[in-house]
Amino acid sequence: MNNHFVSIIRRCELSYVRGEMEKYGLIPLEGRLIRILKDKSCSQEEMAEYLNLDKGRIAKNLASLEEKGLICRKINEHDRRQKFVSLTDKGEEIYEHIRDIYKTWDQICYAGFSEEEQQIHQDHIKRIADNAVTYRKKGGI
Repeated sequence: MNNHFVSIIRRCELSYVRGEMEKYGLIPLEGRLIRILKDKSCSQEEMAEYLNLDKGRIAKNLASLEEKGLICRKINEHDRRQKFVSLTDKGEEIYEHIRDIYKTWDQICYAGFSEEEQQIHQDHIKRIADNAVTYRKKGGI
């Protein structure tokens, strides 16, 4: 695999997403957290694991989203040390804009690709990501 091309795509995506998110007073990671919380609540730990990021970074960004009124935290009745995070009504509204940002980015990237080619690519990328996460969980990184 030529990681050179993956890194080009990732840098371009980050630049595009950052510019679009700024319109809503958000940074890209905050947008990713909002996307995770669409239609569900989960713990800070679950989000950190899903995004493969440290809990401290997630906590800092959740605090920012809470200040902006986009998320709320509720104590887990079964484990009072744990809090579940979910979107507020305002967070649900902003999600629609975030979804459109990523939808537009996909349209940019997949210009000239058939639906079948897009699906095959997504399947391959998911498999690569799963392999990378499995390797990391086994202590590889």
